[in-house]
Amino acid sequence: MTNWIRTKKSKPCPICGKPDWCEISADGTTVYCMRIPSDHPCKSDQGGWFHRISEPILFKPRFVKPPPLPVVTDFTSETERYIDNITSYDVPSKILGVSARSLERLQLGHNGHGYTFPMRDGRENIIGIRVRGTKGKWSVPGSRNGLFWPEGVYSGSDWPLVICEGPTDCAALLDLEFDAIGRPSCSGGNEHVMEFLRGKRRDVIVMADNDEPKERPDGSVWFPGQEGASRLAYQIKSLVRTVKVCHPPQHKDIREWKMAGATKQVVMVIIKNARYVA
Repeated sequence: MTNWIRTKKSKPCPICGKPDWCEISADGTTVYCMRIPSDHPCKSDQGGWFHRISEPILFKPRFVKPPPLPVVTDFTSETERYIDNITSYDVPSKILGVSARSLERLQLGHNGHGYTFPMRDGRENIIGIRVRGTKGKWSVPGSRNGLFWPEGVYSGSDWPLVICEGPTDCAALLDLEFDAIGRPSCSGGNEHVMEFLRGKRRDVIVMADNDEPKERPDGSVWFPGQEGASRLAYQIKSLVRTVKVCHPPQHKDIREWKMAGATKQVVMVIIKNARYVA
């Protein structure tokens, strides 16, 4: 017989109460019992009897593992394909709280599951794609973590450079008229930042997220965003003219601060008052 489910300890036969030998139809309306007779014997050599039940037995749907997503190797073509799916930047601009122009500069796209941002190495090659969906953030299979590097931001510029976390913080800084690139996380992408800055001697500000404290197993606390920013600052200080670390005074990150009304002049006050990393 097909489309029948074997009884077991957790789902015994509702007719004889035994955990084995009997079966239940997939729709839960019929029991094939091997022990208790009924008016509907099975005509096969196996024997047994069919029992119709008034209240169907409900089964949890079997989990079917979805097929794996294809691994991308040509991220440049994939980025362009995702960009073509965007008909207007107005909707993501409202959702993310940053300007349409800044999202365009970051080459925002959509892959059917969420908004996409290309990630680049320190030489501007696209090495991965980050996806931001309604259920979180992830990377396209095959991606390597890299920098969110907007169009119009050049590694050899004389303008001060602000390094932040993530593409939307980077977009917020672009809205505030800063030169900015985004890291993939508070501790990731440092090697690409160093490659980006090597030989350029720029003034750099590392803008940390204003994280809630995390507790270590020994009871001590730490701040991932600020500690990750300080670690990057010490790694790049020999490559740049000057480097500072700062963070929004009250808000979680620069995007939230900007949405709350921060202006370039206000942010510059925080930057000017920050100490140089010696």
